[in-house]
Amino acid sequence: MTKAMAVEWGRFGINVNAICPGYIDTEINHAHWQTEQGQKLIAMLPRKRVGQPADLDALLVMLCASESHFINGAVIAADDGFGV
Repeated sequence: MTKAMAVEWGRFGINVNAICPGYIDTEINHAHWQTEQGQKLIAMLPRKRVGQPADLDALLVMLCASESHFINGAVIAADDGFGV
């Protein structure tokens, strides 16, 4: 969908990109990371840690910057290596 929209909207000067975050600690799932199941999941992660919302900030700023005008149709994994 990201790539199709990038082609469709690119002609109007609109970039479409996707950020695919890994496991991020949020208000909704915070308690889960303390459970046995949550700890097992954390143990499977490459660096044995859950991301924080701020870990996505630099990527968001980069994609919002005018200097990223040539990035269009990108699907960027921000998962601390989980998808590798």
